[in-house]
Amino acid sequence: MAESEVSRRSFVKGAAAGSIAVAAATAASSGLVGLTNAHAAPDKKKVAVLGGGIAGLTAAHELVERGFEVTVYERRAWGGKARSIDTPLPVAGGRKPLPGEHGFRFFPGYYYAIPDTMSRIPFEGNARGVQDNLTEALTATGAQGAPDITIPFALDFNAIGLAANPQRILRTLLGGMIWLPKLPIPDLTVLLRSLLVYFTSSDERRLGQWEHTSFKDFVLMDGSNPTYSLLISTVTRALVAAKEEKASARTICNQAEGFLAAILHRTDGRFPDQVLNGPTNERWFDPWLAYLESQGVKFQMGTDIKSLEVADGQIKSVKATTESGNSDIEADWYVMAFAPEQVPQYLSPEILELDPDLERIKSLEVDWMNGIQFYLKNDRPIAPGHIGWIDSPWRLTGIQQGQFWVDKFADNYGDGNAKDCLSLCISDWDTPGHKVRKKAKECSPEEIAQEVWYQVTTSQQGEPLVPDLTDRDLHSWFLDPGYRWDPAAGVGTNEDYLMINTKSSWENRPTGPTKIPNFFLAGDYLKTEVDLATMEGACEGGRHAANAILDAAGSDAEKARLWKHPTLREFEGARALDARRYAAGQRNILDFPR
Repeated sequence: MAESEVSRRSFVKGAAAGSIAVAAATAASSGLVGLTNAHAAPDKKKVAVLGGGIAGLTAAHELVERGFEVTVYERRAWGGKARSIDTPLPVAGGRKPLPGEHGFRFFPGYYYAIPDTMSRIPFEGNARGVQDNLTEALTATGAQGAPDITIPFALDFNAIGLAANPQRILRTLLGGMIWLPKLPIPDLTVLLRSLLVYFTSSDERRLGQWEHTSFKDFVLMDGSNPTYSLLISTVTRALVAAKEEKASARTICNQAEGFLAAILHRTDGRFPDQVLNGPTNERWFDPWLAYLESQGVKFQMGTDIKSLEVADGQIKSVKATTESGNSDIEADWYVMAFAPEQVPQYLSPEILELDPDLERIKSLEVDWMNGIQFYLKNDRPIAPGHIGWIDSPWRLTGIQQGQFWVDKFADNYGDGNAKDCLSLCISDWDTPGHKVRKKAKECSPEEIAQEVWYQVTTSQQGEPLVPDLTDRDLHSWFLDPGYRWDPAAGVGTNEDYLMINTKSSWENRPTGPTKIPNFFLAGDYLKTEVDLATMEGACEGGRHAANAILDAAGSDAEKARLWKHPTLREFEGARALDARRYAAGQRNILDFPR
């Protein structure tokens, strides 16, 4: 499908762009954008950012606010995997196209960089810019083929809609009574103790020991208890998009620690689970692009990067093709903001001779995680937050979006008959389904939609899985266009991979600067505090690249802010003790033989 982002620059057209421009023009005087052109850049100030996803846009944002001349080059679509997509489904009555996406957006409370960037993007009527477009998703629900379990992030039942729904309260209580006893006390004790071992581990042990231990081994998942194995697998595959036998204990436990810190209200007041109050482009990327253009950033869509040209020990130029033909991109500084699986094709022998460490990027592992949206004929509540289908072989997670959007769905999108959107992510593409009985990557788009809908609505026993959702509710569906189906080969390909934090991969992940003095990297695969391929990781990566350019250019501008991973203060004494024990070659004090 040809995406509308390629052929138009929606952020500078129409009334919406006009209102955004007004907000951008007034932002500086209101103090919203405090860094705009606050410092003059050195003589060498022309920056070429290759890639228009979150990492590239973040680098552009930080640099233009510090006086650099920035041009962003993108082949396909602004926003990368995080963007929303105009679908080709029917439209009527002057409405906008139904919005699709690579996968639903999720902003946990332990994200710091993304909210900071959002607060510096003007949005008309919002005191904190785009950040005020984040709204609270109040629960997490586990749908499991038995009464579901709803875990509230706020203890106000009225706020999360449980008080008005006694049936859902009953299902929640029954679900806990049915499911939790399946986990023997010894297994629960092992899981709890494992987390306590990590929470009390020093930074040195986390990097030196737990980075090299799989999460599966860390929590002693030996397969002897299927329910325990299902719990561990669901957490890693559905919630963190990783595989428990490959992901490091450090990566998974870092996310658990950050999420717990958010639940304990230790993340600057941000709610544990937040989502946008409308399609991503409308509520984030269009205003972002409009603001950056108002500050002087130039955008070049349809640019396909071909090679990096080297001379005198640095990047001389970048060869590219555009709609008008071949092009040479010349700048003082170059930022490559591509996904890790795309970077190696540009690592020529000349590049690797200047920085042999870049070869390590080739060892980073990527996997599939793609989304599908089901548009519903009604907007009956399914769950007031994210949903995980615990028993689904494709490890499905999703969210009913309309309840969070400020614009009524049916009045603004599609043909008026679609009243809501259930957006889902498929995390496991290598396990056969229940109905189609093939791996997801061996299915046509129609088969994927059929199988996902079946897994969402029907338990393994053939019983209704989500009582509030039936076949009669389905209006239409849209599959992430990154999935490409080859009927002749009977297999699909994927244009949008996700890096997997495998154990021992930290040492192979680069930082922003390289050994090539005018060449820098940005992306979610860099060494970041969030330690996961996420929007936050991409934003951190863009900030690392910007800060490295500031150093290389000799700029006196204030660095882009970075935050440390949150730890739990209750364990700081134990962590200090553990640092001494680790240095002495001793176990963590709680890590006695298990």
